[in-house]
Parts: sequence; structure tokens; C-alpha cells
Amino acid sequence: MQIRARCACGHLWYVAQDLAGGLTNCPRCGKATQVDGLRDPLWRVLQGAAALGWVVVVVLLYANTGPLGALLGGAALAAILGLIYLMM
Repeated sequence: MQIRARCACGHLWYVAQDLAGGLTNCPRCGKATQVDGLRDPLWRVLQGAAALGWVVVVVLLYANTGPLGALLGGAALAAILGLIYLMM
């Protein structure tokens, strides 16, 4: 999986996930750039907890509103979690 890196010059590109929290050089200007994310294994635990929380919410929605409510609520929650991840 790849994650994004953004340089102060405005260039956006993707790097390997193992560079998360580290430095890489911008392919456009060559400046050292901090890569988003944490190297700490806690980061992976937090991602897993978010996924588990999504599953729990969808199951609760299904139990209370039926399949359509679970589908719509799960899709909305996935979109929100995706936007939060992209803004990090």
C-alpha cells in the first residue's frame, strides 16, 4: 500500500507505506519532505480499531434499522473515515 507525500513546493506523490513518518526527497524540487503517518505500531492498532468500530456500527444499524439503514449508514461512515484518513 502507498501513502501520499506533499512537498512545500506543492507537489503531491505517493511513497511506500514503510516511509510513513520518515523523510523522502521531492521528485520535483529535491527538497527533503516529511511523509504523513506514524512509524509506531500503535498507528496500525488505531487503524484496526477504526475498522472494528465501523463493523460494530454497521451491525448495530442493521439490528435497529434493517439492511437498507445498515447499507446507507455504513457507506456514510466509510466515507467519513476515508475523508479523515485523507486529511491526516
